[in-house]
Amino acid sequence: MNIHAFLDETALAIGSLFAKKYFRKSITSPPFAAHVRGVKLDMPAIRGEGDYVVPAQTLAGELNAAFRITQWLGADYPTIICHHGAGEIPFDFGFSRIFPYDERRIDANLAAIRAPFHRSRDEFFANNHSLANWIAMLAVSVHLVEHLVSYSQQQGTARTVVAGTSLGGFISNLHHIHFNSAAMYAPILGGAYMAHVTLDSVYSKGVASLAKRSPAAIREILDFEPEFVARDNSNVFPLLARFDQIVLFDRHSRTYGEQPIGIMNRGHVTGALSFGRVRRHILSLVD
Repeated sequence: MNIHAFLDETALAIGSLFAKKYFRKSITSPPFAAHVRGVKLDMPAIRGEGDYVVPAQTLAGELNAAFRITQWLGADYPTIICHHGAGEIPFDFGFSRIFPYDERRIDANLAAIRAPFHRSRDEFFANNHSLANWIAMLAVSVHLVEHLVSYSQQQGTARTVVAGTSLGGFISNLHHIHFNSAAMYAPILGGAYMAHVTLDSVYSKGVASLAKRSPAAIREILDFEPEFVARDNSNVFPLLARFDQIVLFDRHSRTYGEQPIGIMNRGHVTGALSFGRVRRHILSLVD
């Protein structure tokens, strides 16, 4: 085992000792498509750069999401919409390092999304108890991506790229499945078979035994791969890590079929921290 795989294993082993387990109370949920249909966002009027809170009605109750317009250069520039990883607090930790717009010139409009349950680590682990909560969170994020894509297009921007790391990579692909309104997608360390991450990777150390005892129920809700494979994925440009122990390269690379895949000789943790490599991959789509 190399250092990249070791860090993934160690991080998950230590984290699982102290964090509340995923899906510890319930593994029942309507399918993702039903959650998408059930989302209603109370979208604020966008008045330039800044933070915007977005209340959302969902099948799991009222949730709270947000987004940040960090840089808006205008219609002559592409727009990049990014989504963070699961439990990434603050939500812009990776985003601000991938796109240090206050330190260097980045010729793009930039927006970052905060999923529900990501105002604090306490909030995240207090709400990861049920599969329905998790799916509602994903559905809200997908809708929020769609609203920002629509806003970008209404402003007349040249093209829009939806990107995200880890959980954000899965969100990117879910938006592609259900809306496909962006010009391009850049899923980083993500795929479309979330059940595999939950049940078959080192991530399973953080999953409650209730879920592990019913793998078919988890796969039925968290396997989006058939829907993804059925689409035209020629506008999807993934970046995966060869030694990833969470989104296993050999398994999740198959999701993308003949699409070219960017490859980092990193693990999940070290890949997510390879901000320069991630930035180059995303910006290559708008250069």
